[in-house]
Amino acid sequence: MANEIKFERCTPESVGIASADIIKLMDTFARMGIENHSFMIVRHGKVCAEAWAKPMAPDIPHTLYSFSKSFAATAIGFAIDEKLAVPSTGEALSLDTKLKDIFPRQFAAKKKPHPYDDELKIRHMLRMQSGKQMNLLADKAKIDWVEDYINAPFNAKPGTYWNYCNENSFMFCAAIRALTGQTVNEYLTPRLYAPLGIEEPMWETDQNGTESGGWGMYLKTEDMAKFMQCYMDGGRFMGKQVIPAWWVAEASKKQVDNSIEIQPDNKAGYGYHFWLNQIGGFRADGMFSQHGLALPEYDAVIITTSGCPIEQKDMDAICSVFPAAFSDKPLPEDPEMYALLQQRCADYALAKLPKMPRRPQEEARINKKVYRLHKKPVGNISGFPASMLAMPITFMSTVKTGNIDNLRFVFKENELRMNWTEQGGKIKECVPIGLDGEYRYGKLNMGPVPFTTAGIGCWNEDGTLSISLRPLEAVSARTMTIRFDAENITVKMGESPAVSTIAEFLVAAFEVMVRNKFLVKSAEQAFKVVPKVLDPTLHGKAR
Repeated sequence: MANEIKFERCTPESVGIASADIIKLMDTFARMGIENHSFMIVRHGKVCAEAWAKPMAPDIPHTLYSFSKSFAATAIGFAIDEKLAVPSTGEALSLDTKLKDIFPRQFAAKKKPHPYDDELKIRHMLRMQSGKQMNLLADKAKIDWVEDYINAPFNAKPGTYWNYCNENSFMFCAAIRALTGQTVNEYLTPRLYAPLGIEEPMWETDQNGTESGGWGMYLKTEDMAKFMQCYMDGGRFMGKQVIPAWWVAEASKKQVDNSIEIQPDNKAGYGYHFWLNQIGGFRADGMFSQHGLALPEYDAVIITTSGCPIEQKDMDAICSVFPAAFSDKPLPEDPEMYALLQQRCADYALAKLPKMPRRPQEEARINKKVYRLHKKPVGNISGFPASMLAMPITFMSTVKTGNIDNLRFVFKENELRMNWTEQGGKIKECVPIGLDGEYRYGKLNMGPVPFTTAGIGCWNEDGTLSISLRPLEAVSARTMTIRFDAENITVKMGESPAVSTIAEFLVAAFEVMVRNKFLVKSAEQAFKVVPKVLDPTLHGKAR
C-alpha cells in the first residue's frame, strides 16, 4: 500500500481566488443541470477548494473512463525512457517502434496481412492516428483483444488521419506486459503510484488480466489531482522527478491537429493521450465529464468527476469562472464568504428521493415474497438484458450481467433489503435501501469491480415504490418504479443520467469516430430505440 501523501490545504484567497468564485462555479453546475460528483481546485500546489456531492465521498474512487488513457500512455513513456528491449529486433523501444515488432506472432498469424501493418508505430497510436477502425459493438467478453486489434481493418494509412480509438490505449498495456511480463499496474506502482502516494488502483481488464487501457480505471479525486499536478510541474512531485521531463513536454503539447472534432474543447489539439484546452494548458479527459485540467500559465489544476454525458457543458461551466478568477497575487481574506463556501461544500449533495409515509399493510402483503420476472428478448438479442447496473457500467465490460429475476423485498424498521438474481441465478445480490429519507450503504460484487452502493427508496402517493441504487464508484444510478397488483409486479427501469441523453451523446461521438453518413444515419435510428431496450418495463408474478 502506498504511503499516504496529501496536498496542503489553504483558503482560496491565500492563492489568489475569491471564495465567491468557487460558489459561482457550484451554482453554475446546478444552473446548467450538470450532475457534478466532485471537484478539486489546486493552486500553487495547495488545495484551496474541494467538495463531494453526497453520497459521493473523498475516500471512494470514481470511474475515469478515457482519463485512463493518460495513465496507459504514461506507462509507455516510462518504457521508452528506460529503453526496454524489443525482443524481436533487439532494439530499444521508441516512439518509432512498430507494433508488429512487439507482437510478431500475432501479426504472423493474420489471415489477411495488410501493407499498413509494417507502418503502424507507437507514435501513431499515441496521437490517435493508427488508422484502425474497431468494431464498437464487439462483445469484449468473447474476443481476444490483442488479436481483435491486430486484425481490425484500416480506414487510413497510419499517421495521416485523426481517429479516436480506445483500443490504441489497450495495446499500450498489452505491450508493457509483452515486454516486461508485468501488468501496467505492477509496472507503474514503483514508478508512478508510490511516488505520488496513490494506492494501486482498480482497473478493468481483458480475460487475460491485461488492463483495458482506454477506460476502466478508478481513482480518488485527490489522486487525479496529484497526477495532473505532476504533469503540470514537468513530471516533478513534492520536489522529486517522477515522470521523465522530456516525456511530459512531448505528451502535453500539440502533436496532431484534431480540428475535425465538433466541440470547442475537443478540437484545440491533441498530444500523447492528452487534450489541449481552448483556454490554454492541457487535460486528461474521460466520458461523462471526468476532467483533469492542468493550467501551467496560472499554476493551477482543476479536477471534476461527474455524470454529465455532454462533456462540453462541464468544460463550459469551468471556463465560465476560470481562468478569469485567478489573481496574480493573494487576495484579502474574506472570513464571511469563506465560511459560506465551507457550508456549501459540507451541504453539497445529489438530488435524492424524499422521506414519505410508509405503507405498513402493503409492506406486510409483499414482504419476503419472491417475484419471478419475464425476460425481454430484445434486451438479450441486443446484448443488454435488464440489469441492476446501468448501461454506462456494463457497455464495455467483460463482466456481463442482466436478466433480473427472483426480486424479493424484506421490510425492516427504517429500510428494506432488496434481493435479486441475474444471469440465470449465477449472480445473487442483496443491498439495503433506506426508507427514512437517508441512504443505506452496501456492497455489490456483480460488476467489473466491487462497488459501494447507496440505496434509497420511498412510497409514492399513487401506491408505487420508487428505488434508487447508486454504485458510488460509477457515474450512473439505477432507478426503479414498482407497482404491486395482487400477485403481479410491474417494474419500470430507469437510470440517471437518462439513457435518452446518453444516446444523444453517443450519436455525436459515433459521428466523429466513424464519419460514414450511412452508418451515422443507421446509428441515429438505432439509438432512438435505445431507451426502450436499456430501460424496459418488466413484468412478473409472485412465485
